[in-house]
Amino acid sequence: MYAKTAVNKTLWKEKVDAFKKWGWSEEDSLEAFRKKPYSMLTSIDKINLVMNFWVNQLGRDAMAIAKTPYILSSSLEKRIIPRASVVLLNKGLTNKNASLTYPFVVTDKLFLNMFIKRFENEASYLFLKLYEEKRNLGYTRDKTCMS
Repeated sequence: MYAKTAVNKTLWKEKVDAFKKWGWSEEDSLEAFRKKPYSMLTSIDKINLVMNFWVNQLGRDAMAIAKTPYILSSSLEKRIIPRASVVLLNKGLTNKNASLTYPFVVTDKLFLNMFIKRFENEASYLFLKLYEEKRNLGYTRDKTCMS
């Protein structure tokens, strides 16, 4: 209820228009809102940053986020980019039928267990190191942005 009352009609329309630029319909925006009401509290800038990374950097379908809008509330620097680095590096982590969004919405503990630690070879160490470096870089950027 808060998400609906916190966003006035003009801003709501602007956010729906931002989603439309990425191929969503008005119904897709409503579906995302129904699944995660706080998705409409995401700023237009963040919507565009996340969608740009998802579509242009990862080559993923924008509609996947409509079905799993939790990604919109995730930190690009602390969660999405570090996890994408690991998932993209090892094509064996995902199969063709796997959810495109699952690695981005699970808890840190589950992500580490399912996508890094279960590969008991030297590559898992490299994935863990890469993941931690990217996460730490995200935290560093947040601190420098605040100063």
